[in-house]
Amino acid sequence: MDRLRALEIFKTVAVKGSFVKAAELLNLSNPVVTRAVQELEAMLGVRLLQRSTRRMSLTPEGSAVLERAKSLLDAFDELASIGSTSEGEIRLTAPASFGAARLIPVLAKFRATHPKVRVDLVLTDERLDLVEHGIDLALRIARTLPDSLIARRIGEARIGAFSAPEYLRARGMPRHPDELEAHDCLVYGGPGRDSTWRFHHPVTQALVEPALRASFFANSTEALLGAALHGAGLAMLPHFLVESAVAQGRLVPVLAQWPSPALDVYLAYGSARNQPQRVRQLIDHLAAALPPHFGAGPLRNVAPDLDGRTRAADQCSAA
Repeated sequence: MDRLRALEIFKTVAVKGSFVKAAELLNLSNPVVTRAVQELEAMLGVRLLQRSTRRMSLTPEGSAVLERAKSLLDAFDELASIGSTSEGEIRLTAPASFGAARLIPVLAKFRATHPKVRVDLVLTDERLDLVEHGIDLALRIARTLPDSLIARRIGEARIGAFSAPEYLRARGMPRHPDELEAHDCLVYGGPGRDSTWRFHHPVTQALVEPALRASFFANSTEALLGAALHGAGLAMLPHFLVESAVAQGRLVPVLAQWPSPALDVYLAYGSARNQPQRVRQLIDHLAAALPPHFGAGPLRNVAPDLDGRTRAADQCSAA
């Protein structure tokens, strides 16, 4: 019999002062209870109980074992409850471009209702190996995820091509994806990254993957945003990152009539088995609170025309 189970049975017998009462409380037969105590005595090499036809009492060794058994079983119960309580640490990773501005307020609200949970947030555009880096949960914005991950899709992030007005005045506004080969394209790069730009035909919805002339690579979406703002070329960027710049007229949607397929947003983890309650609670919180931050609505574009005049229009520049 399992040693902890035998200790639990012995403790119950000792506290109740009766094998019969212990068996009733534990919903076990009398022989099972008796055998468990006998096996424990054999394992420890001492007699724990003095039995007679009229009474039962603990031996000195039995009293010592009982005190230690209580402490051990209480400690085990405490350990067993760790996964079912809302306390402890959660190591979460998310893209730097999304996390700093969008994720922090949502996590602050979670912490307000779960004060015993510590959040270790790792902001990086690198897709960290969850096991190697001890990650409990990952926010991923991607077209696909590795089969090794279990994921819950919580929304989509719209993306599109954008550029600074100064660049477009100098180089012209492309009207078709095939014209991108004549432009400086700012491309997201890195190991395992898909640098293909995709557009849907405005009428047929056919997927178009044009050839690009990549003049600038970066493994950071924020770096691409900075390069685009400085007039270095065209960049494929998420709406949630460019909303402010577009509203201020610092960026202009490019190929607005050719929407790009949205990226899926996932909460990914390595295993659903024995997942701590605190992680499950954070998943539910993020799934409910994050979707409004993904940039699903139209962009409000207030930008100078290429001839320098100012215009205001709602742009649904990409999907």
